Amino acid sequence: MIIIAFMDFKIFTLGSNDAGRRLDRVVRCFFIEENLSSLYKAIRNGLIKINGKKVRPEYRIQENDELSIATFLVSSLENQKKNAESVKKENQNSFFAFSSENTVFKNDDILVINKPYDTNVQGKDSLAEQIAVLWKSSSKSSQSLSFMPGPLHRLDRKTTGLLVFSQSLKGARWFSSAIAEHKIEKTYIALLEGSLPEKCLWKDKIVNEQEIIEKSNNGKKNHDFFTVKVFPENYPEGKIAVSQAEPIAYGVFEGKAVTLVRIKIETGRKHQIRSQAAFHGFPLLGDEAYGGSKINESQDFFLHAYELKIPKDNPLGLPEKISCFILTNFKKMLNKTLINSNCLSII
Repeated sequence: MIIIAFMDFKIFTLGSNDAGRRLDRVVRCFFIEENLSSLYKAIRNGLIKINGKKVRPEYRIQENDELSIATFLVSSLENQKKNAESVKKENQNSFFAFSSENTVFKNDDILVINKPYDTNVQGKDSLAEQIAVLWKSSSKSSQSLSFMPGPLHRLDRKTTGLLVFSQSLKGARWFSSAIAEHKIEKTYIALLEGSLPEKCLWKDKIVNEQEIIEKSNNGKKNHDFFTVKVFPENYPEGKIAVSQAEPIAYGVFEGKAVTLVRIKIETGRKHQIRSQAAFHGFPLLGDEAYGGSKINESQDFFLHAYELKIPKDNPLGLPEKISCFILTNFKKMLNKTLINSNCLSII
C-alpha cells in the first residue's frame, strides 16, 4: 500500500515591489526569526515553491509569480501582522508624525510628512520604526512580501520639516537616485544670530569630528554625539559642502540681532547648515554645539526643511514643488523676535 501525504500551502501572489529580487531575499524579509540554513533547507525540500515548482534560492522573482509556502511556516508571518496591529492600536496616539493632518503629500510611491521636532528618523523609537508598524498593519502590506517603506534621506533629530518616505520599490529607487544625482533642490528656513547682510555662497570642506578622533585612537569607534568641523575650501581633507544663504527678514531676540534666512543646499553633509552658518559667523540661535547663544525656549534651535523642487515630468507623478508650513513653536519664536511669519509667503 502506498500512502501519499498532502501538505497544505499558503499561496502569495508576488507584486511589482518584489520583482527582480532573489527568492531567498524575499522570504527572508518576513521569516526574520529563522536562520539562513533553515530557510535554504525549506526551499531545497520544496516547502517554499514558485508557481508550484521547486526552484533555487537565487531564483529572480517576476511580477505575478505565485509563492507557495508550507502553512506551518506561515504562522510566524501571521503572528507578526497581529502583533503589528496590536502595537499600532496601543500606540496610535504616538504616531502623529504620520497622521493625515501632518501628511504633506502622498501617492502610491512616496509619502512626505512635516517632521516634528526632537524625533529620530532612524534607529530605536524612530520614525522608521513607526512607519514599519503602520505598513505591516495595513492592507498594502499584502501586496508585497519583501518591501518595507523607509526614509529616503536624512534630517537631524532637532530639525523639522519635509521628510520623504518610500511607499513602493519604484518610489524608493527613483527618489534615492534623484537625491544622489542632485536633481532635487532642498531649501531650509533657519533663524541665525547676527545680521546676515546679503545673499552669499558658502563653499567649504567638512570633516566629521569622529573621523578625527578615530585616527588618533587607531580606528577605534566611539558612538557618542559628534559635531563636524569646517575648513576652507582648499583644505586637503574632508568633503565639499555648498550652501546658498539669503536673508528674508531681520529681528531682535533678548537684545541680539537675528536673521531669518532661506538656505539652499547643493550637497547633503552631516550638520551642513549648522556648521557652515557658524563657520561664517552666523550660528543658529540656540545651537550651543556650534557656538550659538543658549536660549530657554521650546526648541534648542530653529531649522526647518521648507521646500523640495523636483524635476518636471518625473515618473512618480510628483509635483514640481512640495513645501510645508513652519510649525507652531517656530512661529511663536518668530513673534518673539518681532519677525512676521507671513514673510515666508513671499519666498
